[in-house]
Amino acid sequence: MQKILTFLLLVILVSVSCDLVEQAEKEIVDISGKVSDDGRAVEGAIVLLMESANVADGLNLSNGSITDNRGNYIILNVDPGSYYILAIKDQNNNLEFDADSDQLGFYGVNPGDSDLIPDKIKVAKEDLEDIDITDLYSLTQ
Repeated sequence: MQKILTFLLLVILVSVSCDLVEQAEKEIVDISGKVSDDGRAVEGAIVLLMESANVADGLNLSNGSITDNRGNYIILNVDPGSYYILAIKDQNNNLEFDADSDQLGFYGVNPGDSDLIPDKIKVAKEDLEDIDITDLYSLTQ
């Protein structure tokens, strides 16, 4: 009986050790940047990872962040893949996009240079920093 218990304990320890090594090998990637509008930091903007640049496809708050009082954000533990980064200034704080009042902006859009197509970022094994959104727009202007 003692040998069986020892063997089972050894199997459990090896199994747990393998799980810990697998978790340690997985890269933890963060994305960070700043949201501003006309050079001013935007506090309380919702920053989201999106697989599509089409807001009509819906918004998912499960992988995002909210900017601090300096407009900085950090999205933690991002899975590998390609994403657009969207910022929304939720004017009435209802956590829904209201086209008649909220402002939005994408990473990579720079109207001053006539660049109106958002850039897609690729997440692999390293943190991404300075993913800044510099302009927010209303859809009803």
